[in-house]
Amino acid sequence: MKPLRTYTFLKNFALQLVQPFISFVSAANGIMGEQLALISSASTVLPSLAQFALGFLRVRAKTLVTYGTALTGLLWIALSFSPFNWTFTSLYLALEVSLGVSSFGWYLLMERMSATARGRTLAHFSFYATIGGLIATVITGFAVGDNFSLVRPFFLASGLLLLADSLIAMKFDVDSLPLERRSPTLELEVLPYLLITFLFNVVWSLAWPLFPIAQVYIFHMDFTNLAIMSVISGVSTLLMQRKVGKLVDEHRRLMMFLGRFALSTFPLAYALSTSVYEIYLAEVVAGFTNSVGSTAYMAYLFDSSRDVRRGIGAYSVMVATGDLVGSSVGSLVADDVMSAYGVGAIRWLFAVIAVLRMLASAFYLILKERKPFKEVVRA
Repeated sequence: MKPLRTYTFLKNFALQLVQPFISFVSAANGIMGEQLALISSASTVLPSLAQFALGFLRVRAKTLVTYGTALTGLLWIALSFSPFNWTFTSLYLALEVSLGVSSFGWYLLMERMSATARGRTLAHFSFYATIGGLIATVITGFAVGDNFSLVRPFFLASGLLLLADSLIAMKFDVDSLPLERRSPTLELEVLPYLLITFLFNVVWSLAWPLFPIAQVYIFHMDFTNLAIMSVISGVSTLLMQRKVGKLVDEHRRLMMFLGRFALSTFPLAYALSTSVYEIYLAEVVAGFTNSVGSTAYMAYLFDSSRDVRRGIGAYSVMVATGDLVGSSVGSLVADDVMSAYGVGAIRWLFAVIAVLRMLASAFYLILKERKPFKEVVRA
């Protein structure tokens, strides 16, 4: 298990050096409208589409992790030399596809590793990922501050670290092998979960293009502010992660509802806050939402799918479609509202989105509790 822990620590350290700031620095450098919507939603849409396609292929999990991580590293290196224009946007979109490849392989490994205790095992590896990400975000945030041009060396550092991490992935002592036997169709039992996932992700992603706009033009944040937010959410996550993992094993459906309901905290904070300090306070809730998000939803999917690869692929396309629809609508509505009433009017949009998140989260309560299938197809 040591190479797995080292891999997830280093991968998240490398990614969190730069990824939490990508939408912010794009907006600060003049990328707006359609390009900003693409960048804001890319981290979920494109990995999910890649995972949908991979669900139909017979490739070893270890191979996906190794080559996906290496490609991500090369693309971060390319981004370190790219101007902030369509070239930058295109490279970043390709990077997110490569992340989807490595993440798909990682999900397959985690499904195999967590068969007897989903929540606890997923929380164990998420704990190491959170530590790596927390350290990295602090380094970048306080090093860059309000001098945004200093972020480029961190793009390069992230790429080099990920190349090194791909070598660690080659040493994994566990793999998920592609098998010949495949399920002809998805189980009917998983369809309600997929539909609820799509609906919630539409609502969830409505706010994503709005956050960097509010951070830059309403709260006038810099990298230090973002780093403080990440520290608060990261420390909160570390404190809650293992306890939440245990609760996910015992009360999965309830935790899925609460994890989604609590996401309404963030748009509500941006709607009502008068200073960045109130935003900081809201980030405490991220410890809970992050902990549930890294365990409950994939655990439910694993236990609802006999054909794990196809289940992950179908889930991913629902996430991607929902995120693309929601972020596109959010961006278009935000542009219209700001043109008519000024940038401050997006506070009203945040308030509406907060209410919609509360309502959409209730659908998780209608799902049935799941236990692992006795015969699982990991192909």
